[in-house]
Amino acid sequence: MKRNRLTSRLSALLVCLVLLAALLPTTAQASYSVYVNAKDGLGLNLRAGPGTEYATVRSSPVPMYTRLTISRTETSAAGNPWGYTSYDGVSGWVCLVETTTYDPIPVQTQSSPSQADFFIYVNAKDGLGLNIRGGPGTEYHTVRSQPIPMYTRLHITLTDTSSTGATWGYTSYDGVSGWVCLVETTTYDPTPVPEQELEPQPLGPTVPDVQDTQDTQETQQNQEPAAPATVQADSDSAVAAPVMTMAIGILIGLLAAILVVLIVIAARKKK
Repeated sequence: MKRNRLTSRLSALLVCLVLLAALLPTTAQASYSVYVNAKDGLGLNLRAGPGTEYATVRSSPVPMYTRLTISRTETSAAGNPWGYTSYDGVSGWVCLVETTTYDPIPVQTQSSPSQADFFIYVNAKDGLGLNIRGGPGTEYHTVRSQPIPMYTRLHITLTDTSSTGATWGYTSYDGVSGWVCLVETTTYDPTPVPEQELEPQPLGPTVPDVQDTQDTQETQQNQEPAAPATVQADSDSAVAAPVMTMAIGILIGLLAAILVVLIVIAARKKK
């Protein structure tokens, strides 16, 4: 009887231990490599513990396609596998669901890229810059969280054609290498040039226009016949002035003579 009771108690204790082990996260030693392959294409956060409830220990995510060495694994409370790793001198946990054990950068097999050596400028139609991708086509993930800024000068070392027939170029920017769509670029610098203010024209005589000179000459020719009339009018005035003066003198003389005669007659009457 006592033996049956002891067996029952041991069985119950074993069940409790199994349930407790199931509730606790499991940790396993490991040593293998993974590559960041986040579904949103923005990289993978490095956290203080195996779960999204833990704070991030790095201000920016681990970049896409980065190779990481996993030293141990653990299952989170949500049931997802997490791996402990180090990147850029910072250690922490990453969600292994957002990684692959092979290099996820797609390899173009449809055609072979051609060697190139020329420069282009980003000139995206939407004015927001140009994405740099893991392969020559929009079906490839972006390898940089932000687009390359407008009007940036890029060196193209390879060219290839996408599945849609567009031409893509392989380049590097800000330490990241990848492919850009050459349809969204130009071979000349498209940076807008500010409008220059018009310089004030110097004051002074200007060279007359040929048409203006001809118009002036025609005007002078049309006015030249009127000159003799002015001369004739001046001559008539010069002749009329002495005649009028002479007539006035004669009239005054006649009046004076009449006055003298009247005085003489008046004197004789008094006598």
